[in-house]
Amino acid sequence: MVDGPFVEGKEVVSGYAEIEVADLDEALRMVRTWPGCPVVEIRPVETSPLG
Repeated sequence: MVDGPFVEGKEVVSGYAEIEVADLDEALRMVRTWPGCPVVEIRPVETSPLG
């Protein structure tokens, strides 16, 4: 039995942030300071030199 057509809390994406850091170590140091984020997924994004 379920309450309705709702996703479970663990399936909800709360948002995203795009940050500019020198390397993965800096990104890890930064996200460790974010309160209320037990799980953080880090994805590298590369931009072209033109833009």
